[in-house]
Amino acid sequence: MRAITKPTVLLITGATSSLPQVISGIVLVAIGIAMIFLSITFIGKLLRTLMVGKAKSLLQSSVARGPIAGMIVGTIITVIVQSSSTTTSLIVPLAGTGVFSLRQVYAFTLGANIGTCFTALLAAMAVSGDDAILALQIAIVHLLFNIFGILIVYGIPFLRAIPIWGAQRLADAAVKRKLYAVAYILGLFFIIPVAILTISKFMGY
Repeated sequence: MRAITKPTVLLITGATSSLPQVISGIVLVAIGIAMIFLSITFIGKLLRTLMVGKAKSLLQSSVARGPIAGMIVGTIITVIVQSSSTTTSLIVPLAGTGVFSLRQVYAFTLGANIGTCFTALLAAMAVSGDDAILALQIAIVHLLFNIFGILIVYGIPFLRAIPIWGAQRLADAAVKRKLYAVAYILGLFFIIPVAILTISKFMGY
């Protein structure tokens, strides 16, 4: 993969080499994020095209067997495509058309979160040198965090119902006003992480 992507990397870095270092870094990050979104969108559309007929029926029957089966299927598909975002982009439209229920997608998504950990493990195993053990440790922490999180949240009926309740309330609110969805994304992925990092910095962690 490195040999395949190297010419593109050199082309993009060469095109931004004349810019100041900080601006060049920002541009490269923006290009990288854009390429990730484009790749995920393309793969998601391709998978949705392939998921018709017998393949769609097989996926539907597997997920419909129960939450454990849904998690296993979500894990396997994510390990194959090595992207939980791609797996999620495959299942969400099917849920939107009524093929899967919210509870089925819930279990499937949890499996996708476990499956994406194997991508991190594969990446860690490719690291060599003195820091290789650190990369493997972080990947294992990532895997164990997801597994224990699922065991705790999904294993306790009261906690298991909270994400479904929250998803239903947020969806109802977003249908009425899109601003609620925007506020949720900004708060969860930007404001809260920045606040936690700022507090941790002042506390010396």
